[in-house]
Order: sequence, then C-alpha cells, then structure tokens
Amino acid sequence: MPLPSDEEIEAFKDSVLQRTYCFTNRALIREALQGSSLFNPGGNKVLALASDATLRQILVDQGRDRNKSPIQNAITKVASNNNLNDQGITLGLDPFIMKNPGQWGLVARRNVMATTIEAIIGAVHYDSKMKCNDGERVVATLGLS
Repeated sequence: MPLPSDEEIEAFKDSVLQRTYCFTNRALIREALQGSSLFNPGGNKVLALASDATLRQILVDQGRDRNKSPIQNAITKVASNNNLNDQGITLGLDPFIMKNPGQWGLVARRNVMATTIEAIIGAVHYDSKMKCNDGERVVATLGLS
C-alpha cells in the first residue's frame, strides 16, 4: 500500500490540522493515516491506542478546569467511535486515509475513520514528545474539546 507523499502530508496539514501542528517525524503522521490491510494488519492501531489515554486525559483536564461533573459522560460521548467518525467526515479526512485496496473509491468505514482520528492524536502525542499543549491544540482543531 502506498504511503502518503510529502504533498499529501502538506495538504492534510492545511486541510485537516489547519496548520496547528507541524510534524518533525513525518513517519508518525504517515503511520496515523494508514488503515489496516492485508499487508499491514496493524495499520494505525498502535497510535490509536496511545491516543485513547491522551484524549481522555485532555478531556478530564478541560472538565476539571471548568468545574464540570460528571465528566465521564462527556468523555464517553466525545471519544465514541460515532463522534470520532462524524468529526472525521466533517473535517474531510477521508481522502487522506490510506485504505485497503478493496476499499479504494469508498468512504472509510466508521471504525476506520474513528481509529484514524485517534491515531492522529497519538502521532502528535509522540511527535511532540508528549507536550500537552500540542495535543490540546490538535484535539481542539479536530473538534473534540
């Protein structure tokens, strides 16, 4: 499966991330945009796992700062696959996802879109050396805060 080109990465940064974050390690964003396939069964799932904890921590911090409770309901809603899928569609993420050849020309399935959104957050988490401000900025840009 081909990896996103430098031009595609730049278009992704302009369109989806709105230039809120610039990757120093482009291999991370390329991994984040890789759906799983026969040739790459893991795809972007490891980055998505890292994101799960990062996104939840950002949402907990934001809720605490606003004295909101119960925050668990908000976290469950924001981090749900349905919401992540909807945000991915709203942001126009689909053309940037490197899909399985059998899915070319089709819109990414709900779980593929949700996992890719999570993987993007995970890629920022690792690329930024776990700086919370960078993660918070990207989470806000993705419409998840």
